[in-house]
Formats: sequence, structure tokens, C-alpha cells
Amino acid sequence: MTGLLLDEMYPPALAQQLRAAGHDAVAVLEVDVGLAAKTDEDVLAWAGRNSRCVVIENISDFARLAQQGFGHHGIVFVSARRFPRTGSGLQRIAKALDELLVAGGLPGPDGVVWLR
Repeated sequence: MTGLLLDEMYPPALAQQLRAAGHDAVAVLEVDVGLAAKTDEDVLAWAGRNSRCVVIENISDFARLAQQGFGHHGIVFVSARRFPRTGSGLQRIAKALDELLVAGGLPGPDGVVWLR
């Protein structure tokens, strides 16, 4: 089972909400994760070592890393236009991630999907 790592643009409360729904999710900004202010490469490497798929809005940088062959445990790209980081937008992200997890739709190692 693959867990999620929510990148730094997402609040720890989103990870907590997903955990409350029974999912394995952590956020970069959670103190015990220790990834705040780390590089994109560090985030992907940590996620890979911990069998976590990264949920990210920073599409250009992470797509570049993936195309350069930087191994990862999967990436879920999130469109800021479709899922703004507002109160209602974060609720929609939580719902969409829950549906993706329940459906078993996370990408495998080195795979990429878009959140819908």
C-alpha cells in the first residue's frame, strides 16, 4: 500500500483529514516529517524511501525531474485552477484524493496521474 505525501503548498490539516478517513497521508509541513524548506529532489527522494506518492501543484519542476529520470514512487499532479487552495478548494481536493485512493488509482513507481 502506497501512502501520500502532500507537498508544502498543502496544510497539515488536509493530511489529517485524509487520515481521519482511513488513508495513509502526511504533509511536508508536519514537523515530524521534517521536509519543510527542502528541495524538490529531497521531497521526491524521501517519498521514494517511504513508499509515498507525492501530491503536488508544482507541475513544471516535478515533471522535469521525472523526465530527467529522477526515480520516484509516483506523482499526483493537482491543477491549481481546478482545485484552488481555498477552504472549499481544499475540501474538493480531500474528496478527490479520497476517491482516488478508494479506487486504487495511485500511480505506480515512476508513474504520474492528474487529480480529477
